[in-house]
Amino acid sequence: MTSEEGETRITVRDLQRNAAAVLKRLEQGERITVTRHGRTVARIIPPDPVEEALNQAFTEGILDPAALTRARTATQTSRIPREPASPEGDVGSRALQELRDAEGDR
Repeated sequence: MTSEEGETRITVRDLQRNAAAVLKRLEQGERITVTRHGRTVARIIPPDPVEEALNQAFTEGILDPAALTRARTATQTSRIPREPASPEGDVGSRALQELRDAEGDR
């Protein structure tokens, strides 16, 4: 396994032999490029935290995917009715705020 500019390069054989270790590295945010005979055949990236937060909000019923799909702009998205805050905090609002912040960075 070698590392180049924040991305680790491994061979297909290394991936097969060390799948659990590779997955652990992905969980820690590392990006992996898989090579075969020196050629890139795949890139494996860790899950996007914003996407994971949205999926959790959908699963827990905090956000309605249909309402989010109908919203075309950030203003429309902000008008989606919010569920009462749970003891763990408002996961959906945090996820939406992260999306808005990311969109503002573009």
